[in-house]
Amino acid sequence: MKQTAFFITCLSFFCSFALAQSSHPKYIIDTILIEGNHITKASVINREIVVKPGDSVSGSHISQILEKTRDNLRNISLFNFVDVDTLNIGNHHLNIKVSVVERWYIWPYPIFEIADRNFNTWWRAKNLDRLNYGVKIFWYNFRGTNQTLSIYTRLGYDHKISFDYTIPFIDRQRKLGLAFGFSMGGVHEAASFTTQENQVSFLKTEDRYIKTDQEAFVALMYRKNFNIVHSFESSFHHYQADDTLANSNIFYGPDKVSYFTISYLFKADYRDYKHYPLKGWYMDVEASKYGLGILEDENVDFWRISANYRTYSPISDRFYWALGLYSSFQPDELPPYSLNTGLGYGRYFVRGYEYYVIEGYWQSLAKTTLKYALVPQTNTQLKKIKSEKFSKFYYAFYLNLFSDIGYSKSWSQLTPTGLNNRLLYSAGLGLDFVTYYDKVLRVECTLNHKGEAGVYIHFMAAI
Repeated sequence: MKQTAFFITCLSFFCSFALAQSSHPKYIIDTILIEGNHITKASVINREIVVKPGDSVSGSHISQILEKTRDNLRNISLFNFVDVDTLNIGNHHLNIKVSVVERWYIWPYPIFEIADRNFNTWWRAKNLDRLNYGVKIFWYNFRGTNQTLSIYTRLGYDHKISFDYTIPFIDRQRKLGLAFGFSMGGVHEAASFTTQENQVSFLKTEDRYIKTDQEAFVALMYRKNFNIVHSFESSFHHYQADDTLANSNIFYGPDKVSYFTISYLFKADYRDYKHYPLKGWYMDVEASKYGLGILEDENVDFWRISANYRTYSPISDRFYWALGLYSSFQPDELPPYSLNTGLGYGRYFVRGYEYYVIEGYWQSLAKTTLKYALVPQTNTQLKKIKSEKFSKFYYAFYLNLFSDIGYSKSWSQLTPTGLNNRLLYSAGLGLDFVTYYDKVLRVECTLNHKGEAGVYIHFMAAI
């Protein structure tokens, strides 16, 4: 009796296993069909597709394969729309069809920009003298191979000429990439010191450049897989400050500085859409050494390490949550003033403190946001525009409730400012507008720990 029961149990187990296997049959990928790529070479698109002809995939994984391929193609920023689907041709064989709407890739346009750290700082004074003008040419998808060519000529308040060229892959395996460039320029006004009120003070000369600089770099990128990238960069920097500028701050440093830098950057990117993610996560770690002891007069010698972690989670059909963590550290040895870092530069600031710079050798920042899709992504067509590169577009609006905290530790050689060495925090409401060509517009109302309320405008995702 026991043997019979054991036999029936085993038979039931194997039958259940067989049924489970048959419920998710295997499919053979026959062909990958691509349409809409009038400029982009098929090899660029195939590089982002997670399967290849001849692969055998489980039926339960097909939707994941299609979603991952769609995310990969969106994140190379060559297409406004990407659609990935399967065509069942019978006998457990499938074709994968990729349809794309390409962007406009050549953008020659005049430069009209502010010389301040961000739009809100400039708008506070509304100083028309602090405007730059010139010509900038971005040629994305150069030669149809996702290469990027940038030529920049800026006149007006700041003068600058630059050239940058990025090649995403230079080997047959399409894993090694290369980037290089140079820039040179001069300015009539430059930051000289940061006040006790965490405001940047500027010096200006009308008849000569108060500061000139030259830079050159070369970088090698290794894309291990779809999500992991290692980057190695070497660069040369030289700047010369007018005596008026160098003497304005006893901690400014030498009036002439030349040095080499090497850096390593690790990135893991699992976001659905890197310019405005709603799902997935991202992490990077960067280590840089400033000054290699190569030049006889090399008067810079310090290292810096920074790390980012961001995660994004859908809560329901319209609610989303995001968390961003950032920290940067370097030795407590004061570098030349122009190499200072801190909260208030780039995207690393506590919302509500846009008017302040909180410099130091160690910073930490945490941002959290709850989003509601007021208008989920909506596709539409402008019938009067013939080119699909512009006529077919999408838009979305998101309401935000957010809160940030941050901290910046001052160098021991300096007297701490009002916002150094203390916890900074804020909260607020915002509205985000997202549309094609990776454009984001954020309007935020924020209240910080000082009781200051303000309305701020930004042009990238907060986290």
